[in-house]
Amino acid sequence: MLWRIQFFAVVLVLRQRMGVVCGQLLRSTRPPAGSEAELEEMATRGGQPGAAQAVGAEVRRLQRARMALHRCARLCSLHFGPALLLSVLGDFVVMTCSAYWLIVLTPQADKNAEIVVNVYALTTVLCRQLLVCWVCSSAAERTDRAGLLLSRLQPLLRPGPALDVLQLPVDRLRVSAMGFCDINLQTFTTTVSAAVTYLVILVQFHK
Repeated sequence: MLWRIQFFAVVLVLRQRMGVVCGQLLRSTRPPAGSEAELEEMATRGGQPGAAQAVGAEVRRLQRARMALHRCARLCSLHFGPALLLSVLGDFVVMTCSAYWLIVLTPQADKNAEIVVNVYALTTVLCRQLLVCWVCSSAAERTDRAGLLLSRLQPLLRPGPALDVLQLPVDRLRVSAMGFCDINLQTFTTTVSAAVTYLVILVQFHK
């Protein structure tokens, strides 16, 4: 349980910091852009007389901060990867077994305690995995938003080091379970779908 709290806290901080980067990217133009739509409109007028300009030093600093957050995500994957993989497999087993025993025990009136225990176990594992997958997906989405904002800032920059830094290729932020799967909302739906499929097979054999 302790490693889950640590992992959730680390990814939550990554998500919050990436949101700060996105907000400062909007304010790195002169005059500051109030929204993504306004920044897009500024980008279409880039290079024209009187068009807004982006502060090269500020953009370069924000790009470094964004890449530092990417490195933190990679270190997080390396550190928590084995535990994440075992957690996904364990959640799959708990989902399948709890749902199976609920189907088997529900018709029996004298098994109320076992039913309550299995309902609690199933609810807990679903909420826990959904929360972890959501925060990882949300962090990745904010990273994609930061990349989109940086691409819109390029027409507002004068040729120089800042523009060269923006053209560096940056992979999508992701948290991986030892390379077997990325932890995101798709992982949650895949795990639940696999558990339901296996549950149907078990119920058929039970009947």
